[in-house]
Amino acid sequence: MNTIRRNERVRKAQTMAARQYIPATIRRLRREMKLTQAQLGKSLVTPVDQATISNWESGKTELTACQLLDIMMLFGQPNFLSFIEQFEPVDIEEQRESA
Repeated sequence: MNTIRRNERVRKAQTMAARQYIPATIRRLRREMKLTQAQLGKSLVTPVDQATISNWESGKTELTACQLLDIMMLFGQPNFLSFIEQFEPVDIEEQRESA
């Protein structure tokens, strides 16, 4: 953990991986709940339109922390760690060694 705080490359790699993982997770969970993008958008505390959900799922735009929290609770994921439980952190040192 200390290495992550000090190593900017590791933080950047983790952030970039999360930017791909979070939209894919939203799409997967929405489909598992059999919701359309429009239905998900209307279900949020502060509703958004279908195009906004599409942009989030495609990674074109990012959610605010409050929007992500709302979606996590809607999907029954009480905290961020359970929401990203399948997220595979990127280890820069491992990538270098295997290259």
